[in-house]
Amino acid sequence: MTNHNATLPRIAVDDARVQAIQTTLETVRETLGMEVGYLSEFVEERAVFRAVSAPGLEAMIQPSQSMDLREVYCKHILDGGLPRLMGDTSQHPIAVELPITRMIPIGSHLSVPVHRPDGSVFGMFCFLSRTTRTDLDEAALDLVEAQSRQVASFLV
Repeated sequence: MTNHNATLPRIAVDDARVQAIQTTLETVRETLGMEVGYLSEFVEERAVFRAVSAPGLEAMIQPSQSMDLREVYCKHILDGGLPRLMGDTSQHPIAVELPITRMIPIGSHLSVPVHRPDGSVFGMFCFLSRTTRTDLDEAALDLVEAQSRQVASFLV
């Protein structure tokens, strides 16, 4: 992972909005019982982690780190190769092939795009767990979608 801390812009115009994004991320992660939640921004061909909630796993993922879009689920979800909700990543060949699935490991994943006001994709609102979570359902996806729209309203 690359750290681009010094060259990256703020995600929101003021500290209150930055805190609202962080609070929303933490609340959704806790509500879903996931271990990691993050908001990414697509910058060139990279997913840059703008806000992160990962208690106890801070060494694994931090704000301003980035990964090549080909190495994370985001691009594959947007392209339709992976579903937005995977209660068991081992059931999805593309997910199994991605090194990040084994590296973390990722047992379950839920992610939706975050759109700018013009409709373009800012990045993704993602949640993952190292264990399989077959209890995740459409209600969980609906929650993440609704909260991603809220987060989008706070972005620069």
